[in-house]
Amino acid sequence: MPPDYSHLWSHVSLPLLVAILGVMLGDVVTTGVGLELGLEEGNPFVAHLLKEMGLFGLVLIKAITVLLLVVLSGWTHRSRRTFRLGSLVYLVVGMLVVLSNVVAIATVG
Repeated sequence: MPPDYSHLWSHVSLPLLVAILGVMLGDVVTTGVGLELGLEEGNPFVAHLLKEMGLFGLVLIKAITVLLLVVLSGWTHRSRRTFRLGSLVYLVVGMLVVLSNVVAIATVG
């Protein structure tokens, strides 16, 4: 009988996870558009990743971020609360990044 891994995701709020994925997609799309318009990435780590791997590198770092949020919050005593707090922090920061990208794109275009 295969092991039951459903408990590994029991602390994850699906609406928050979908919102995070939406913000991540918004960041990848607006970053890609900005780069096509000649803008430069402001985060030195991400800039290096983009130089080495293109947008795939950004998608990869986003996937690792989600994995870490799910796994690390699951290791805490209050995993649901930790996941929700981590998600809210990511959403606020992520929306600010996407907004910044949109403003930068609007000033170029």
